[in-house]
Formats: sequence, structure tokens, C-alpha cells
Amino acid sequence: MDHSEYREALDAYKQERLPVVLTAAEAMDILGVGKNTMYRLLKSGELEGFRIGRSWRIKLEEIQGFMGK
Repeated sequence: MDHSEYREALDAYKQERLPVVLTAAEAMDILGVGKNTMYRLLKSGELEGFRIGRSWRIKLEEIQGFMGK
């Protein structure tokens, strides 16, 4: 298996198995909320997210669930 075949197989695996994870800015665009509201939702736990260093990440499924409330 050469490098390009390996890369294609890895990309296919990621699309099938790994969740889509968005930044707080991307989530703000989807939800149509401002920065303060986004961080309030994350800090209060109304919208579940996790931190990587100082940055928040939110799974797409969490945003979809939040929008369905």
C-alpha cells in the first residue's frame, strides 16, 4: 500500500468512525449566537463541550441535540 492509498483509507475511516468536532467559533455560526452567549452555554453545561488547552471544542451531535430542545 503506497502513501496515497494509506491516506485515502485513513480519511475514509475518519469519516465513518470519528465524530465531527467544531470550534466555538464554528458553533457560534451554526447556532447564530454571539461569543458571550456561546461561552455562557459551555460554562453552564447547557451545551456540552470540552477543552483542548484554552480552546473549546463541541461535537456536532451536541449542537444538533441542543437545537432540538
